[in-house]
Amino acid sequence: MQFSTSTSSILAAALATAASAHVVMENPPPAKFLAYGPTNPIEPTGSDWPCKIPAGQKLDTSDASPKTEMVIGETQKFSVKGTAVHGGGSCQFALTKGWDPKKDSPWSVIHSIEGGCPARNQKGNLDGANKDEYEFQIPAGIAPGQYTFSWTWNNRIGGQPEFYQNCGLIVVKGAKTKRMDMSARRDLVAMSKRAPDFPELFMANIGELSGGCTTGEALKQQISIAYPDPGESVDHANGNEQLFKQPCDGNPRARKGGDRGSGASPAPAPAPAPVPEPAVPTVPQGPKPEPSTSPAAKPTSAAPIPTHVVPAPEPSSIAHPAPSGAAPIPDGNAPGAGGAMDPSSPCTHGQLGCSNSGLEAYSCTGGKWVKIFDVPHSDPPRKCKPGVGNGENLILVDA
Repeated sequence: MQFSTSTSSILAAALATAASAHVVMENPPPAKFLAYGPTNPIEPTGSDWPCKIPAGQKLDTSDASPKTEMVIGETQKFSVKGTAVHGGGSCQFALTKGWDPKKDSPWSVIHSIEGGCPARNQKGNLDGANKDEYEFQIPAGIAPGQYTFSWTWNNRIGGQPEFYQNCGLIVVKGAKTKRMDMSARRDLVAMSKRAPDFPELFMANIGELSGGCTTGEALKQQISIAYPDPGESVDHANGNEQLFKQPCDGNPRARKGGDRGSGASPAPAPAPAPVPEPAVPTVPQGPKPEPSTSPAAKPTSAAPIPTHVVPAPEPSSIAHPAPSGAAPIPDGNAPGAGGAMDPSSPCTHGQLGCSNSGLEAYSCTGGKWVKIFDVPHSDPPRKCKPGVGNGENLILVDA
């Protein structure tokens, strides 16, 4: 087919306008796209899943594709450019090993945003540039190396259920431990290996590849979805916005109960052994001290978790199980007996501690306390059990 000069110009202008109007990942910068349509959703058949890679091709890993370094535990910024934000929606950030993702590659979700992504508090599309940014971290449990970073998005409003994805090439760097000696570094590595598994990437609206799972009902009601398994790092960018309890997850691994989080974890983690309650230390002389009757302080910074008030079909099949008892978090050895933990006090090398707020974990290096990480946000809110100890597991309790 041939076009006249004027017709070709009009068509080119229309395509350029459409491309600039839709949204595309801006930071981290995406890999060089192999075909037109970086702002389009994944094909309804899933033919260009993942990362909009045409059949038989690979991501461009040449110098034309930017590579982004990310340090474990440091705050990263995410943003998109374009105006067609479709009233926001829900997004996930995930990683898979290497720069050559396949259709069956496992993905590990490191952060979920339920509502208000890729723009906050929007009824439709934007009139100008999107100025919203979102923060996330590469968590402990991700081994340093090369990864493909994925941003996926389920829009809140639109003509039909869609599934968007852009991918970038990143290099994960180890946490900065220059102030730690070799023993403390080994402790940090051990803690990372005990990090919780990460959920698989949510998939929908791409035909048989996602098992026929769709977000059609949420789209019909124009409500952002709540992911069946959002992981431990979750943001509600629109605050207490109503969320639709998504009843299905089309990821084959999620449907089959496959290896959860095997896309980025350094090794499959065994199920954690039950954690006994820390014992009170033996006092050689004198009467046994009476336990404190003062109630544990609640963190004042914890924000209320939005209530998902819009039910989906068969809610009993998608209810999130509430955590029971104490659960290990990625840090190895510490607190229990030993009373209050004062970060300014002297300590014995090898000890680990949890702050009185229950929100910070410390390691003793060279007789001084060094903070190693913040307790990750969770639903329901949790905190570590304050105290200092040797050889016990750091445990989470209800906040």
